[in-house]
Amino acid sequence: MYNQCMIRTRNAPSPTGYLHLGTIYQSLFDKAFALKNNGKFILRIEDTDQKRYTPGAVEAIYSGLDWVGVIPDESPKHGGDYGPYVQSERLDIYKKYAQELVASGNAYYCFCPTERLLEVRKKDQKEGRSPMYDKHCRNFPIDESKKRVENGEAHVIRMKIPENEKIVVNDLVRGDIEFDPSVIDDQVIMKSDGYPTYHLAVVIDDHLMEISHVLRGPEWLTSFPKHKILYDYFKWKMPIFIHTPLITDMKGAKLSKRKGHASVDWFRRKGFLPEAVLNFITLLGWSHPEGKEIFSFDEFVKVFDFKDLSAVSPKFDLVKLEWMNGQYLQKLSNVDFVKKLTEWLNYCSTTKYQGATEYESNWSMDDYKLMLNFLNSLNDEKRLLFAEINNQRIKKFEDLLPLNSFFISDFVLDENLLIENKSKEEISEHLDWVKGEIEKIEDWELPNLKKLEETLVKRAGEMNWKVGEVFHPIRVSIVGSTVSPPLFESIYILGKEKTLKFLNL
Repeated sequence: MYNQCMIRTRNAPSPTGYLHLGTIYQSLFDKAFALKNNGKFILRIEDTDQKRYTPGAVEAIYSGLDWVGVIPDESPKHGGDYGPYVQSERLDIYKKYAQELVASGNAYYCFCPTERLLEVRKKDQKEGRSPMYDKHCRNFPIDESKKRVENGEAHVIRMKIPENEKIVVNDLVRGDIEFDPSVIDDQVIMKSDGYPTYHLAVVIDDHLMEISHVLRGPEWLTSFPKHKILYDYFKWKMPIFIHTPLITDMKGAKLSKRKGHASVDWFRRKGFLPEAVLNFITLLGWSHPEGKEIFSFDEFVKVFDFKDLSAVSPKFDLVKLEWMNGQYLQKLSNVDFVKKLTEWLNYCSTTKYQGATEYESNWSMDDYKLMLNFLNSLNDEKRLLFAEINNQRIKKFEDLLPLNSFFISDFVLDENLLIENKSKEEISEHLDWVKGEIEKIEDWELPNLKKLEETLVKRAGEMNWKVGEVFHPIRVSIVGSTVSPPLFESIYILGKEKTLKFLNL
């Protein structure tokens, strides 16, 4: 166990769109490591890129973390002793430290207009080099630069990258990584609008908030040497860094916000259980020491350590997630199934989808509302029966809708599907007989319907029909499909009046 007084992890998402799976992925590991070591997990909002700020994105971050149960110990919402926890509320802090870097000669004012920077970029590209700033303003006399700043000339502040010194950084999982300073740009650390760039703000915030471990995505590896240089300039101790592996789809492509399953809301709207999602993503880049695939978050906390993360990119296997979610659903009691289904239907019927539109469900908010109203209209016995006949047949809640749509909406009967191997006259006569038997049932209870089921089995022998041929037209006429939850349980839930209405050819 690490020094318990020192463990402080953080996640610092940018509010630039709907919540990405990566935020949950990293927050999960951060929270688990902090819990295991009696530490704190901090949520910080990095909103320095005001051009990409998306209204509602901060609320989506809180909602997503609440949904999976990964709750920060400190955040803009939860408070704490190290705030503010929103970068746009810390601008004076960044300005102070940026000026310190200029005063120490480790940063400089840059006055190059956009037009000149574009010309430098074009020249680099034409000559086959990676675009980099040419350090035009790097060696201007400091007094001259200060006067230009005082006169109101537009400028940014750039950090000085040391020349001719190899830069070595250490990642807990990947070990030492060496960078050539000649390919590292003199990074802008303070923009002309007074906002810091990510590189300055993240170093200052992690230091002032006493972050002990920084877990972040692999895309920040190329920025790692810049951050190391800033820590050295400030003479601050660096946190321990861990860069997660890149999560890819089954073809090896990066999960993008433009793809449905990169959005946390996609999982929620599909009807995955949050505990199943958490279980699944723990196994992306990490393995249980006992080889287990299904385990609780509490068990995960007991055995997890940052050093056990892999640097190899894991593949996001949706088939495996659906299997795992199905296992969680099957373990639910009928009472818990109804509770979670009701919560899911309520969410989907009141909240617009937050993700790529091409991955939006075929079901509308009104459809979810109809199913919710139907479920609420049932008495306790029928609600629990509805759970019992569905929870072993679905892998996620969304699968339940097409299986049970006959409860909430009419359908156009496909006579060809209904008739199958018999003549239209034979099927019509059979359905009329079934209607007659149902009309005789005065006490609408499931045992009485199960007696009808037994009678139909006997009738099959009398008619020289196969048992399936007896039940097939009943199922199709009532459900509109050859596939449904158990037939007579469904008829009982549907009710006598609607059942008789549907039993027509």
